[in-house]
Amino acid sequence: MTTTPLLLAGPLFQLSQGGIALFALAGVAGAIAAPIAGRVADLGWGRPATALAMLAVAAGFLLTHIATPGSSWALGLLVLAAVVLDFGVSANMTLGQRAIFRLGAEIRAQLNGLYMTTFFIGGAIGSAIGGWAYAYGGWMLASWVGFALPVLALGYFATEHASVNPKS
Repeated sequence: MTTTPLLLAGPLFQLSQGGIALFALAGVAGAIAAPIAGRVADLGWGRPATALAMLAVAAGFLLTHIATPGSSWALGLLVLAAVVLDFGVSANMTLGQRAIFRLGAEIRAQLNGLYMTTFFIGGAIGSAIGGWAYAYGGWMLASWVGFALPVLALGYFATEHASVNPKS
């Protein structure tokens, strides 16, 4: 949701920098995702939790299309979307790191470094694509691109699992 401040500062919501900063506090909700995701994975539900985390990110973008743009209801849903999206991203990252740290010590440091690098490069690419999409199609295009990326990741996730262990 890198493009969200552009939407919030624009003509639909006309929020000040202070208002946008208050909106950003919704991201704090993602901090509670890590212990929850860890507990769920400890129960053996890491794989379904990963899928749900990706679905949460996609759903976060869908939430922004429910209300009339610029309305108070739309702003409230945008806050909810930020919470859901941040929760999903944080949970997904925690679940991925948990899987890495279950591996042997000889590989996990290198793999974790690669994982974090990939995660941040993906975020940077997503932000760049989001900025481009917002410039060419406003929030509508940016949010649909934001929806499509976790859906594509979920598709890959499902395919990868089937090819690695079709019985699971």
